[in-house]
Amino acid sequence: MDIMEILSAVSVMNRDNKIQFTISNRLDVITSLLWDSTYRRINADGLFNLYAKKPIDYFRNRQTIVVSTHVDCERSITKCFTEDIGEGLIKGTYDNALTNTAILSLMISNSLPDNVLVAFTGDEEETSKGANDLTRFLKSNKINVRHIFVLDVTDMAWNEKADFTVENDLWDDYFGRKIIQSSCNLPYRWRFVPSDPCDVPEYIGSENVIFEEAAEDESWVYDEEGFDCCSICIPICGDMHSNNGVLARKASLSHFAEFLDELLKIEI
Repeated sequence: MDIMEILSAVSVMNRDNKIQFTISNRLDVITSLLWDSTYRRINADGLFNLYAKKPIDYFRNRQTIVVSTHVDCERSITKCFTEDIGEGLIKGTYDNALTNTAILSLMISNSLPDNVLVAFTGDEEETSKGANDLTRFLKSNKINVRHIFVLDVTDMAWNEKADFTVENDLWDDYFGRKIIQSSCNLPYRWRFVPSDPCDVPEYIGSENVIFEEAAEDESWVYDEEGFDCCSICIPICGDMHSNNGVLARKASLSHFAEFLDELLKIEI
């Protein structure tokens, strides 16, 4: 199954009422796509679905990377779609089907290390209840979390033709340096959007920096709970909370997945 087929499959509705998922079409697709994979859901409740290759005890004894990608749709969106409109562009309701697709492609291909947990969260569009539920689960189960990568779309760096952005640098510099090194390892255009434009890490070249404050997302929740984290985003063009959809570069989805694959194999 190629990455565009996955995108088509997950471009369906998912909603919640801040307590539970009320429309779970996308989560159902994710379950189906992972049915024959090595991944199994390891949480029983909460506004998130958490997948792993290993039993939960495995993650207490070694440094763990968590990927968080929200599946809820903004309430103004009443239909989901994706279409290839030619000239290297795709159009659709991509907040947040694009990054759901990217991480799913890596899970289906069994590309990720065993120490990676993947969470599909709800309520990101309003109060981030899914992220809060996930943090409680990680803490109550004493998961040894080294870093949380939040995956989302962004309205930054479209004009710069970036394939991905690194945003909300809520990390320690040791791991931050590794993330930026990974960004430079691939031959793709990228940009850095800081959590504080007045405090950009010295190891990030100014040519890659957009000197604006990164938008709020689930990383702010994880940071408040004491987790090392950042956001990795796909640039889009348009109103991401509209039924009209947004534009994305077709190649960027594949390049984003390739970058994510490299990130999740960082030696920790």
